[in-house]
Amino acid sequence: MLCILIIPNGFSQVREVKSRAQSFKNSNSSSYSSDYNSSDDNDGSLFLFDIFFEMMRPMVNGISLAQQHQLSNSNEEKWRTGMELKLDGGINFSEAEFFDSQMIRGNYGLFSTQLRRINVNDVSGAFTTIDWQILQLNLINKENIRWIIGGGVSHEYQVDQSHFEWTTEFYASFYENKFMPFVAYRKSDSGYPREEFSTRLEYRPFRANRSEFAFGAGYVHQKLYDVRFDFVTVGVSFYLK
Repeated sequence: MLCILIIPNGFSQVREVKSRAQSFKNSNSSSYSSDYNSSDDNDGSLFLFDIFFEMMRPMVNGISLAQQHQLSNSNEEKWRTGMELKLDGGINFSEAEFFDSQMIRGNYGLFSTQLRRINVNDVSGAFTTIDWQILQLNLINKENIRWIIGGGVSHEYQVDQSHFEWTTEFYASFYENKFMPFVAYRKSDSGYPREEFSTRLEYRPFRANRSEFAFGAGYVHQKLYDVRFDFVTVGVSFYLK
């Protein structure tokens, strides 16, 4: 029988993250306490709005055409629409820290939306975030290569505060799409709440017409309020098309 003994070093990184998150929340609350005095220049505001609307019209038309193109052959290119579910767990052996995450994403041509829960814990307790990438764009959306960018909100459960967060992800696949490596990066707010880099290799032993199942292993690096976490990860993924 193989036994692994993990001895914490006495310093709780999760407790430190919670303390810094609370300080960040308190400092933001005090900075936003001043009143805002609005101006009466409504005519100027309407003029600027008209200019903005005219500038946005070509962009909206371009997005509409891109969406129509991506959905035009979706019966054959089934990966363009559907759902993804990923379940992951990880460990940092040197610090006796663990994490688990659950992610679900819906895809519809050019657009996706992603909801993720991630939990980091050690002997002092847990630090949990609920991350909703409200809108993601599939800028490259082919069967063997995919590039995604998006933006949304990250909510810190224990501290009860939220930040804007943007992401980018890149996927590739080879050997008849049985192996798929990918890398992802996300950054929240203009301050320093979270920065995350992850990489993963998936193997798909089961592929059907409308569904796929995959095993994965990888690495996750996070900086939460300048506190560093590094995890070796394993997980499973389900793809419904």
